[in-house]
Amino acid sequence: MNFQQNEVSLRRAGVQRRGLALCACSLFLAGHVWGMPQASAVGAEKHKAANSSAEQPNDAAVQLQKRLGQVQRAKSSRDPAAVAHASELLIALALRELGQVRLLESAYSQASELYTRSLDFESIPDTRVDLAIARLQGSQADEAIAEADRALLDDPNNVRAFQILGQAWARKNDYPRAAHALTRAADVAPTIENLYTLATALLATKDAGDRSRADQVFAQMIKEAGDSGSIHVMFGRAYRDAGDMPAAIREFETAIKLDTRTPHAHYFLGLARLASNEWAATPEVSAEFKKELEFYPQDYLANYMMGFVSSGERKYDEGNKYLKHAATINPEAPDPWLYLGLNAYAVNDMTGAEEYFRKAILYTGTDESRSNYQIRRAYIDLGRILTASGRKEEGETFLEKARALQNKVLQSSQQGMAAHFAEEGANSATSAAVILPPTIDDKAQANLGETANADPFAQVDPAVLARANLTGKQKQQADAQEKELRAVLAQSFSDLATSEAIRKNYNTALGHYQEAEQWDAAQPGLMRSLGTAAFRAQNYPEAVRGLSAALGSNPEDGAVRAMLGMAYFGEEKFADAAKTFKPLGERGMQDAAVGYAWASALAHQGDLKQASEVLGEFEKGDRSSDTLMLVGQEWIEIGDYPHAVATLHRALQLSPSQPKAHYFAGQAYLRWEHWNEAAQEFQAELALNPADTEAKYNLGFVYLQQSRSAEAEALFAEVLSAHPEHANAQYEMGKILLDRGQLKDAIGHLETAVRLNPGADYMHYQLQAAYRKDGRVAEADHELGIYKDLKAKQRGRASAAISPQNP
Repeated sequence: MNFQQNEVSLRRAGVQRRGLALCACSLFLAGHVWGMPQASAVGAEKHKAANSSAEQPNDAAVQLQKRLGQVQRAKSSRDPAAVAHASELLIALALRELGQVRLLESAYSQASELYTRSLDFESIPDTRVDLAIARLQGSQADEAIAEADRALLDDPNNVRAFQILGQAWARKNDYPRAAHALTRAADVAPTIENLYTLATALLATKDAGDRSRADQVFAQMIKEAGDSGSIHVMFGRAYRDAGDMPAAIREFETAIKLDTRTPHAHYFLGLARLASNEWAATPEVSAEFKKELEFYPQDYLANYMMGFVSSGERKYDEGNKYLKHAATINPEAPDPWLYLGLNAYAVNDMTGAEEYFRKAILYTGTDESRSNYQIRRAYIDLGRILTASGRKEEGETFLEKARALQNKVLQSSQQGMAAHFAEEGANSATSAAVILPPTIDDKAQANLGETANADPFAQVDPAVLARANLTGKQKQQADAQEKELRAVLAQSFSDLATSEAIRKNYNTALGHYQEAEQWDAAQPGLMRSLGTAAFRAQNYPEAVRGLSAALGSNPEDGAVRAMLGMAYFGEEKFADAAKTFKPLGERGMQDAAVGYAWASALAHQGDLKQASEVLGEFEKGDRSSDTLMLVGQEWIEIGDYPHAVATLHRALQLSPSQPKAHYFAGQAYLRWEHWNEAAQEFQAELALNPADTEAKYNLGFVYLQQSRSAEAEALFAEVLSAHPEHANAQYEMGKILLDRGQLKDAIGHLETAVRLNPGADYMHYQLQAAYRKDGRVAEADHELGIYKDLKAKQRGRASAAISPQNP
């Protein structure tokens, strides 16, 4: 007897059963209570201890401590909504603080992502300004302007927003708009910094009226801060940046007259005179640099420029002395190493030149555009050294890099004098970008080439961190702060997720547990909670990942083992499910959800004996009619039809109108080939639900077995009238018509059946028989070929299933 036409409906029912089983109540699963973890108390104490050692904890540290306390109080209240709110505020602050760390480390893309995520939890103007700063430092001036404008909508007098707005417009060379924004900043907060920034923007417009306003601003600065050498150095730098060297020189000279020891006054005066003399050093220039070093021997820039000037005059020993001292002061600055290499190359010290050039390349890192790609000089000469010393292949690599950088120089719109002098090597001056100390925007300009990872969870790219020029102590402080903030974020996201899981928002909870994992995957209990939320959300692959990790940490956790087995079952990984369930033993067999899933998994593997044992033990419990329905269907899969009928009838005793109970009892009788009983069950189902298509089809199928073709045909016609896409009904109607000799109508039904279910070999076989009777030999042969191919594939799968090599 062939029952293949019933396989589709039975498989469909099996999928539904798995879904019902996974939603069923379970002793194991009910035992898992979503609790409020108290690990944040540890985090709070660590944070408190860390801050107790600081003489003056900053506002952010105080605020973080305050929000940690708010979370603890919310958790003590056991109010999930309060925990969620407090956790969100703590997350927002921690993300913002980590963004500040990334900003310090020059990881602008990551900082932007962290600020953006912080705004998801707490949208405040200051965080938006922080985001604007990160965008600007990452060379996204338009985005910075947009964020600053949005911050001003909520806080019209936000000074920092006006400052960033001004800098962003300046970056776009729109100095009138920059001056407008900076005027607002100075109006709200007339600090020396705001006034000075405004003056530099006014000078940059090149407008006579703005120049006059800049002079008035400088006068206001003197009125606010008093007259001093340092303030005139600031004025001189502003004039220098505006290209007014005579005015710059006057201001530097005024600074020296007021106090000859004014920091950087002699350095900037020497630098301005050097620029005014077309970068040709004079005794007066050298005298100023030496005077600076007399007062401040540890000044990096003065040492570097003195070494640069001496090297340009071919006083290599003197130049090396200053350059080496500059390298000692700032060992990760590439410029002294480059000129030490050029000096060594000039005196034919190839060993020393190679060492210095390699250091210059190392410390330049990805910042190759600095000083108009001057690092290409190191690549050129190092390539020549390597080639001449027999390391031709390595040498060609460096020379190729030099050519690539030269092409970038040629493509650059900013060549001019800087490019010309850089070409002269050790015997020339260098570009202004090398020797002028950075202005407000210069540091950001030096990072235009940032292509670092924007992943907010990732550690900072070492090449990006190198550009930040942090001291060893600053790096240690940044690392310590990041470690603390990661712990806070992991716990806070976990607390937020738990509050959501308690309120049955499992998908949202899962997302936040996943974020907690990104911050600290080793947080105790995290993977258990993540896996549980994923299971509740019916995200079985993620449930398997989380629960597998949790079970690996604690193999005796019965609730986790039960959920993991159910997750495997939900993924239809039946072998893994059965293996996972097995250690649960008799308790697992009796569990309201596990027992059924375990038996079903074994049945799908073909282990019918063990499946019967588990299912029998499971059925002993006091089960509802819905559960008995699942059990009865599983007995059908196992092949124990008497047991299946008995179980389904038990369900009907508990609930006489139980949907589908008669239907599946009919399926059991059908497979058992008890045609009369099967017909009675399908008839009973139709009495309860006359529109049940599957019951109607199966009753028709039984009538065929009882040679009641007319009644069967009538039922199939009813099925097709309501559901013409019913492939099996089309097939059976085609067979009836074929037996009757109505070839044309038979072929129409069989062709439709094949189209609806092309993988059913028996349908292709019947269609080929109909074609052959109709004399359509070629089409019959074609269908016969498809039938044989499908049969061959079935035999191949069967062979693989019973192969000793198949696990």
